[in-house]
Amino acid sequence: MCLKTLEIKFALPSSIKLNQAIGSIMQGVLMERIDHDYATYLHQQNLRPYSQYIFFSKKQNCLIWRISSLNDEAENKILTPLLDLPYSIYLRHKQVNITTLSKEIIYNNTYEKLAQKYFSSIINTDEKAFIDFKFITSTTFKSQGKYIIFPDLHLLITNLLNRWNTYSQTDFLNDKTVYSQLQKHLYVADYKLNMRPFSLEGIRIPAFVGTYNIGIQPNPTAQKIFAMLSEFAMLSGIGIKTAIGMGAVQTQIKNL
Repeated sequence: MCLKTLEIKFALPSSIKLNQAIGSIMQGVLMERIDHDYATYLHQQNLRPYSQYIFFSKKQNCLIWRISSLNDEAENKILTPLLDLPYSIYLRHKQVNITTLSKEIIYNNTYEKLAQKYFSSIINTDEKAFIDFKFITSTTFKSQGKYIIFPDLHLLITNLLNRWNTYSQTDFLNDKTVYSQLQKHLYVADYKLNMRPFSLEGIRIPAFVGTYNIGIQPNPTAQKIFAMLSEFAMLSGIGIKTAIGMGAVQTQIKNL
């Protein structure tokens, strides 16, 4: 089962002002270019087999749009049409054209190879491991009908396990002992977060951005599983509404 990320770069028109709504606008661009029946199917899913987000790179002075597919069907029906994106794209909500600069697959993997990468590695059981989560677009969770505006460790673990188990077609993380193992050996080591609400069709969704450092006690199984999930998180996103640009994260593993 395929895991891929497509990166598309756009020139930024001087007339456009960036805000959180740009992720929702790009979701509209995506939906306009995929098969209608497949788009209808996606709207019916609680967890969607892709994530997307867009941000401005000061270093490259351009907009960067990243779309990740979490299974083969999403690759064929989302990434393939987007690879044929025209040179000029009209954003109706902004009433402006943006120019496509480049299109490139920047990540190409499978669930099996990703698991093998970490489970075939040798872990020093005498050392703690640390993983930095950098939330780069507004992120939030929802539990019992309420928004959770802090990266609660329980919700973060269950969110990633749920996404992996839904699309990987492997069953080695389905065992209930996996969550217990992670919960037992993971802890919050540090964080630096700021509130950044996400506005969607006039609704203000409370959310956060920033860094969140998770420590893992010297347990090889917990370290391998969570290191694997942290790489997967960069494709799946974390939390709610990852299909409209929320929950984008970059991760960095230390001492592993």
